[in-house]
Amino acid sequence: MKQKYYSLGALILMMSALLFSSCMNEDTRQSMTLSGEWRGDFGMFYQYEDRWGNIRTFDSYDTYLTFIPNFKYATYGTGTQVDYYDYGPYEYQYYKFNWSIRDGIVYLNYPYDPGLSTSIRDYRMANGMFTGYCSGASTPFRLYKVVDYYDWSRYNGNYGYSRRDNWEYYAPRYAPATRSDAEAPADSLSANGSVLKRGRRTEYQ
Repeated sequence: MKQKYYSLGALILMMSALLFSSCMNEDTRQSMTLSGEWRGDFGMFYQYEDRWGNIRTFDSYDTYLTFIPNFKYATYGTGTQVDYYDYGPYEYQYYKFNWSIRDGIVYLNYPYDPGLSTSIRDYRMANGMFTGYCSGASTPFRLYKVVDYYDWSRYNGNYGYSRRDNWEYYAPRYAPATRSDAEAPADSLSANGSVLKRGRRTEYQ
């Protein structure tokens, strides 16, 4: 019968791995799963007031998110989010955010647009899927882990967008419109005299 002999160095490595795995808490495990790139429906939308005073709501059909830990096994870090739209004046919008996991809760903080900041308490990350609810949203998000690395190099600032020219004239269909004579909400942005409001989908659908 063959006997296995381990060197002192190998034994130290094995002991270190066992010690680390026993000391690793659930937040660390979750952050290791969260780190990387995700894609799917994150429940994003924006509202835009056109030249006739109609408020139109556009839902994002696809979102990319990347979560980068500040260091190996960190439970916090930075990220980039890019939302894509089929219709409306913007093809995509992107944001920088900070993320952390504390006591099993995922926190997302958007420095440029604090109104988007949220926490995720009711969620599940398993088998390459990330599903759950953002605080204040009644519709769930559903993301899957992206295998190939996504090129984020063109998204350099804290916020940006790509405009779709003449969308009001040649788009095959529009989002539902409502008439609004009220002033823009406090957290809205002004773009070329038009009102732009972003958020996550709730019961308005």
